[in-house]
Amino acid sequence: MEKTRIATFDILKGLGILLVIIGHTFMKEIGSFIQAFHMPLFFIVAGYFFKYQPFLLQVKRDFRRLIVPYLFVVIAITIIDSIKRYWQIGVVDFNIGTLYECGTPAWFLLALFGSKLLFNLIYCYTERHFLLVAFSLSSIPCIITHFIEISPAFAIGSSFCGVFFYAFGYYIRRNDIIFKLDKYRLYVLVSSLFFWLNTSIFGAVDMHYSIFKLWIIDFIGACSGVYLCFVVSKVLELRFSCTRRILALAGYYSLVIYAFHAIEYVFPDWHQIASFSDGTNLRPYVILMLRLLFASVFVSITIKTPVLYSLFFPELNNGSNTNCKIKNIVQ
Repeated sequence: MEKTRIATFDILKGLGILLVIIGHTFMKEIGSFIQAFHMPLFFIVAGYFFKYQPFLLQVKRDFRRLIVPYLFVVIAITIIDSIKRYWQIGVVDFNIGTLYECGTPAWFLLALFGSKLLFNLIYCYTERHFLLVAFSLSSIPCIITHFIEISPAFAIGSSFCGVFFYAFGYYIRRNDIIFKLDKYRLYVLVSSLFFWLNTSIFGAVDMHYSIFKLWIIDFIGACSGVYLCFVVSKVLELRFSCTRRILALAGYYSLVIYAFHAIEYVFPDWHQIASFSDGTNLRPYVILMLRLLFASVFVSITIKTPVLYSLFFPELNNGSNTNCKIKNIVQ
């Protein structure tokens, strides 16, 4: 029997994936405000739904759900890059390094896989102190980057950084933190706004390169930004039905959107395509619309293509069940 989905979290993920695309498009203008929390958001949401499984079973399950889509993305990028090189200089050159260098947004899939495995071990051996242990592990790469640069290869540093946010998501559910915060809603909102802005302006959060400029304060700032995003999601769920449905669908297909966004982040050259808007302030808005259209098209293609659908949703069957699931999400 299929479990009932929590609409708020689908909306939250939909809002999160939208902010990822907006952040990559308007990096200079508002990038720091979005980057302060947009990747921790996905780790926290994933951790909220953590359910302990034997280690090898989880490795098998998450390999199929995360590593296979990761390989699909990086292999697609490698092939596209090779075609571009052949077109430009007439030489066939496959950059195998793309598989492990994690130089594209696909690093997140590898990092989430690593964080989930780390937390599985933490929970198995130190269940009583899981949050403290997770925070300690996440702090290691953050401290190291204050002295030397950490390579993003294999997303090892990102996996360690992400394990705290994953653990915090589980901590929220386990201790019913959302309900408890409602009692102090105004105070929490003001505090969250303060810490998020502080991190956005004075700190830095870059999970790709394991950078937390203000360390603990930026951890708090990232969690604060996620909470503010959650509040927005609740408002949208209760008062804006059309937006709610769109974001809920985007949340449900957030993995698909993220995967194809990672591909289009490398190719095509949106700035060249949007060159007709040169001399105006419209170029980034045109690029954003093109990226959203690109995502919409490939979500539709994925839904209608059994091979792609099973790639991103290995536990589900494509076909008639898809329409039922979509109806359940948007209601």
